[in-house]
Amino acid sequence: MLIVTQRQQSDPTMPTGAEAQIAQKLRSFYLSVENEPIPKQFLDLLEKLDGAEKLSELQMEDRDR
Repeated sequence: MLIVTQRQQSDPTMPTGAEAQIAQKLRSFYLSVENEPIPKQFLDLLEKLDGAEKLSELQMEDRDR
């Protein structure tokens, strides 16, 4: 026997009960992680990768000439 609540009838994608609690906790955790600063070591690594990519592109352009 399938029991459908009034809330599910109006919006079947809306989680109820335990699903709603899990969804709220996941949302809260995601927001807390999203607001954390990016570690300096990671930013330094990204900068080095950008530099290496630009150097590689310049070398490819020189080869094509």
